[in-house]
Amino acid sequence: MADENPTTYNLASVTIGDITLTFRREDAGGTHYYGRSHFEEYHSPFYPILRTAISPEICIDVGANYGYTGLLMRRAFPKCALTLVEPIPWLAEFIHTNFAANGMKFDCFHSAIASNGSETGRSLFGLNEKGSQDSRVTPLKGWPVVETDVVTLDKITADVSESQGVYIKIDTQGWEEHVFAGGYEFLSRHPKWFIKTEFAPQWMDSQGSDPVNMLRDLTARYDVFESPGRQRWNSSTLEDILGTPLHSGCEFEFVDYVRKLAMHGRGWVDLYVLPPAHRRTFHTARRVNPVNRIKQAWNRWLSTRRS
Repeated sequence: MADENPTTYNLASVTIGDITLTFRREDAGGTHYYGRSHFEEYHSPFYPILRTAISPEICIDVGANYGYTGLLMRRAFPKCALTLVEPIPWLAEFIHTNFAANGMKFDCFHSAIASNGSETGRSLFGLNEKGSQDSRVTPLKGWPVVETDVVTLDKITADVSESQGVYIKIDTQGWEEHVFAGGYEFLSRHPKWFIKTEFAPQWMDSQGSDPVNMLRDLTARYDVFESPGRQRWNSSTLEDILGTPLHSGCEFEFVDYVRKLAMHGRGWVDLYVLPPAHRRTFHTARRVNPVNRIKQAWNRWLSTRRS
């Protein structure tokens, strides 16, 4: 299967805005692009706001699937250095095909899992034959497995300078704890990164991770926010999007809440993870010119006098 060309499959496609994505018709990992959330992401103010806030020069898509998020990254940040990570062998051909069909390019592709530094070299990876987006490093019973490379976020970001903005998307069906562990050196030293990561407790259970402990580690090291999903149409700053950070001590209650968001405890959300406020070098709110701030204060004072 890894050596076949996408044109040999029973194909389907979807057009979202100016992006056309081709995928295997029988793959739930492809047909889910018909879903509303992908159209919402295309039209979301998230990418323009992120461009204003950190001007990403480095973009990394961990769990690239058919390449849709990578295409959104390239469209939003045309000059960024774009790295894609996807361990399923046959998806590599679809990613190349989809980028070429949309007149876009990526800079680096890793046919690998992203993991922590101790899991170097090669790894087994489980394939969900019904839905590629639900494949996992630790396979469920009866799943076929393939052998693939291992890469770390620290290795991918080794040459990133402190001044460069970095945007990372992580969607690894419960392997996220290992991905963060493999980027600890970079995330601890760099002041200008933004991560969007899936947080799915049941998937994490299947991969041997404790979601409460993982969330506790994230909130201790970084600023963590629950993604609202669809962004409000008039959002104009990261502050509009982020809301209130998760506080230390809420981990158990938050995980319990997330589990209940779908039937059979299969709920999930996305999280936004940022460097802690004292260390990051970008702003989450619109910066107000000091002169304008004085004028605003003066006008407020005048209005109170008139009343």
